Amino acid sequence: MTTTEIRTRPPRQVELSFTLLCVALLAGIVEAILQAARALEEGAASPSAAAAQGAVRLAIYGAVYALAVAMRRGSNPARLTLLIGLGTVGIGSLVIEPAAWLLSANGFDLADLTVASTLIGLARTVHVIAVVAGLYLLLGADARRYFARR
Repeated sequence: MTTTEIRTRPPRQVELSFTLLCVALLAGIVEAILQAARALEEGAASPSAAAAQGAVRLAIYGAVYALAVAMRRGSNPARLTLLIGLGTVGIGSLVIEPAAWLLSANGFDLADLTVASTLIGLARTVHVIAVVAGLYLLLGADARRYFARR
């Protein structure tokens, strides 16, 4: 006797979560490129330092993408890893730098905005919103039922 695995499509919440996590990854890549370009232009980083930092980010983003693919296929451990990892370290790393900058003695001055800083801020905003929304969807009833059956 053979057993056949019944494949079901992920619910809409899971599909949308996957899409939002991919949007977050793309926003992160855009931000990383803009940050590296700005650092190189300002002489704040050497090309080798920028490449090393880019490689680290690419490895992290690759791992997150692999987890997102596994999650979409129904892996509850991948889902939990995303929820815990992105929900703590991921969001924290995205929010700490801007929060520290806003709370610093320098404060916020519109005169300090440049095209680069505005684009970086926009990419970071999209990144944060996409992660938060994507994770929120993984907590919904349809998503919980989907992962409970696995």
